[in-house]
Amino acid sequence: MTDETKKPGGVRDGEARDFQHQAPAKPAGRTLKVRRIGNSLGVVLPKELLAKLNVGEGAELTVSDTPTGVALSAAHDDTADLMKLAEGIMAKRRRVLKALAK
Repeated sequence: MTDETKKPGGVRDGEARDFQHQAPAKPAGRTLKVRRIGNSLGVVLPKELLAKLNVGEGAELTVSDTPTGVALSAAHDDTADLMKLAEGIMAKRRRVLKALAK
């Protein structure tokens, strides 16, 4: 019998032993500081992040919950325009869409 088979729970040398006692992983990415802006609190987004989001002054951002925290993304105003366009096409091509749905 080898030493490896005598260890409880199949733990081998060099493997992580107990995940509960490990510190949580530090989120990857840049750290932003919360600052007072007038009577409110906010963060200043660096120009690299603004470029990545493809936004500028006056643009709207969307904050979404994720399993690991929150995600920040650019709000797209063209969604409403696209929905109006789709509704127009559906109204105009109702017979074709009904035939395709069968």
